[in-house]
Amino acid sequence: MRRKNLRIAPLLCLLLATPVNAQDWRQGKGRIEGSVTDLQGNPIAGASVALRHEEGGGPDLKTDKKGRWKFLGMRGGSWSVEASAPGYRSTKYPVNVTEVGRGQDVAIQLEPEPEVRPEDPPGVSLGGQKISPEAAEATEKGNAALAEKNYAAAAESYRKALAEAPNSVSLLTNIAMAYYFDNKPEEALNYARQTVAQDPANTSAWLMISELELQKGNLEAGKEALAKVPAERIISPQPYLNIGILYYNAKKPAEAEDYFSRAIVMKGDLAAAYYYRGLTRYQGKRVADAKADLQKSIELAPAGADADTAREILKTMK
Repeated sequence: MRRKNLRIAPLLCLLLATPVNAQDWRQGKGRIEGSVTDLQGNPIAGASVALRHEEGGGPDLKTDKKGRWKFLGMRGGSWSVEASAPGYRSTKYPVNVTEVGRGQDVAIQLEPEPEVRPEDPPGVSLGGQKISPEAAEATEKGNAALAEKNYAAAAESYRKALAEAPNSVSLLTNIAMAYYFDNKPEEALNYARQTVAQDPANTSAWLMISELELQKGNLEAGKEALAKVPAERIISPQPYLNIGILYYNAKKPAEAEDYFSRAIVMKGDLAAAYYYRGLTRYQGKRVADAKADLQKSIELAPAGADADTAREILKTMK
């Protein structure tokens, strides 16, 4: 088999799918799940999570005692996820759902509502810091633009507000997110690093940093960022897959296999993990183990992106 480098896959977003009619949003095989925590990463039980398709319709969910939520059986396409809880600012993120492959895991952190004193005019504080009405308006425009997936406009508006609240974790986080979805990884990485400088326990920012560094091929930097995330907060196997891919490309099959195996332990039905581990084992001439993994990947996703390649490789095995 001719060896080729593998490509890193994104953690925070999914492939675009064809939009559907609002009344059909229930009729699909898409899956989405996630968590709602505070800025310190503590789970928020009983938080409200509203999933809405771009053409209307969608379920309303509640988080469990671990702050987790999930929904199965939705059509692919563009959705929004809005999380809210008493005492916290609501937060909305755009996501894309596909009916093929793994489901997205959306980690949302909520910022507490600032305490409003009688002398404080309403709507002119952000994270406890007073801001002008103009900055408050810019923040709201940024929120609206982000929900509409106008990421460039969202970043611009948030940066205007940031001039008055340069240490605002929520602004820094949202700017990083806007640049991430706008396919501007360097800018996203810059603001994600500013986020963790203000909030070293910000799980979402460290995960973004890890992914973006791994996308750049910076294995050690990616691993270092991932190490900042407590093990129980790593709720998606994708970081392990990405690290394994870089080790595979670096021709370090033992290390690659270790991380692919970690992904399988976390999500035993992840076809991609079996596929990648099968390639790694085949590279190491462990034909029987490689064959078992490739067959398992096909069994889990017979129409998946890697299924045809896995079948071709299996034909070459003796």
